[in-house]
Amino acid sequence: MRFLWAWLLYTWGGLHRYFGIQNSIAGEFERAVHYFGRAYQVDPTFRAARLHRGILLGRELGRIDEAIADFDALLAEDPTYSLALFNRAMMWMENGRYPQALADMETYLAQSDPSDENWNDAQRIVRLLREED
Repeated sequence: MRFLWAWLLYTWGGLHRYFGIQNSIAGEFERAVHYFGRAYQVDPTFRAARLHRGILLGRELGRIDEAIADFDALLAEDPTYSLALFNRAMMWMENGRYPQALADMETYLAQSDPSDENWNDAQRIVRLLREED
């Protein structure tokens, strides 16, 4: 029952995110952050809720430090959570912290399967970040 309630909150957050993207309304993004956060509070094993909250905070709202904090928390629970690693690396890059981004992307590539949807992007980003060194 707990997971079902968390899933409904997560889905509601996804709808707010969709409306925010379609209409460029920051208030919808804020509502989505709220619902993703509530879903994670209801069921702390529902990692996708916290992951998507972090993605939304970083990408749509530009709140990079908060996004990184979400990814840090997820990685503290599971250091092999590849989606958290990939997205934290993206936030490091957004924040101009290229050495941290490179380290996360290299770890992502070492831990992930080449069939992962982000694999090719990660390889390209690693090449670019190494050129920056």
